[in-house]
Amino acid sequence: MTKRYAVPSGTGVGAVGASPPRFAAALRAAAALAALVPWLPGGSGADEIWLHDDSRVSGWIMKVSGSEKIGVLLPSGQEREIPFEDVISIRFLGRDPLMVQAGTQEFRFVNGGRLRGQILGNEGDSVKILTSGAGILGLDLSRFRGFLALPQIGFVGRKAEDLVESERGHWSRHADMILDDGGGDYPGVIRKLKRTGIDFDVDDFLQTRFFPISYVRGVRLADAGRDERVEWAGDVQVVLWTRDGSSIRGKPAGIHLRRWKLIPAWDPKGAVEMSMDEIVMIQVLGGRVQYLSQIAPVEVKEKTTLVPPQPCKMDMNAQGGPISIAGTRYPWGIGVHADSEITFPVEGRYREFRSDIGIDTRMGKRGSVVFVVLGDGKELYRSPVVRGADGKPIEVRVQIEGVKRLTLKVSNAGDLDLGDLANWGAARVIRAKEGTAVRQGGPDRPAEGADYTAPPPGGAAGGDGRDRRA
Repeated sequence: MTKRYAVPSGTGVGAVGASPPRFAAALRAAAALAALVPWLPGGSGADEIWLHDDSRVSGWIMKVSGSEKIGVLLPSGQEREIPFEDVISIRFLGRDPLMVQAGTQEFRFVNGGRLRGQILGNEGDSVKILTSGAGILGLDLSRFRGFLALPQIGFVGRKAEDLVESERGHWSRHADMILDDGGGDYPGVIRKLKRTGIDFDVDDFLQTRFFPISYVRGVRLADAGRDERVEWAGDVQVVLWTRDGSSIRGKPAGIHLRRWKLIPAWDPKGAVEMSMDEIVMIQVLGGRVQYLSQIAPVEVKEKTTLVPPQPCKMDMNAQGGPISIAGTRYPWGIGVHADSEITFPVEGRYREFRSDIGIDTRMGKRGSVVFVVLGDGKELYRSPVVRGADGKPIEVRVQIEGVKRLTLKVSNAGDLDLGDLANWGAARVIRAKEGTAVRQGGPDRPAEGADYTAPPPGGAAGGDGRDRRA
């Protein structure tokens, strides 16, 4: 027999077979929220907030209280405030990447981050750049290491990357450097940046030469004219990743008219406003769990024997694929090829290092390496020989209290380096919340110094950084 409920008039719900009033009210609230979705940040779908305790929150980011908290509107219609230090990342769903347009450059900042756009021109040391998400920005050339032409392709692309990021070598630190599309490099002085090209005083020719922008693969600015590198002090900051591939690091300052305001690391007295429709992901630095792939190493040493160089990569293996060990995939981690040695500045802020280690799944049964963890040059952990034939990852936990420099080292186990594609899966450092001790727990119950929250059905990646759906 169908139960009848008294329903207020005007609800549109009939008497026979009707829903309870509370359920009808919930439906109306859900419909009202759905109507608002196109006007909310990430209107094509709820934003996904990954927390330190292996849980996720879905909702819409509505406000930011400096570097302290974010306000989230939940699908239920309730509002929730989440401390920034509890967040690992925020993913804005439904954002398609932008295609790289001809004439686009990628500017690399001295103090971390990269900005993609097109040069409009310069007045002295001030250059104007047209960006997709922040409009036209006026930036000081002293903030940059240099810039690359996109896309980076083949040998010349790798050489351009080395020109901007590696040590200068025998060239004077007072000279700017240009790399052309044939791989030729020229020391000199930039006279004028234009949308169409660069007026450049070439030292070897003792004359000014115009380099069309389509022929320039990379530019390194004089080291002597740069800002000094300032190491991250461990405070809460964020990295905004945008649809065009830019990454901007700084302190969150608020949200206004669908634009995320940020105090950038390259200019603590300035501000950048990025359209929320252009943001793909936000990573949080300085939280209770810090993935090492989110911070810049202070030193990288790499050497291969029989295989071509395969530089380390963050959040992917050294060949550019997803990080995977024995069939388990990791959204965060560090991919390397033996031999490698990477040093991170942790400055005594953390109590424990954790990671899963192993040969990348794509190597099958090939490969054999040894993983080593060092703190301030002292060996803290050494693995047995790890082989591609191993059936599961090895979980590593190392106490690092007081360590200022944490080094992750992989050697080729003495049998050359064929197949030695190695991964530090979900490599992270952990600090306890002030006044709370770190609790030891199993791999599915991470000890991040907080009450454990069970992951949602279907698996999640967060505190232990594993994707159990893989």
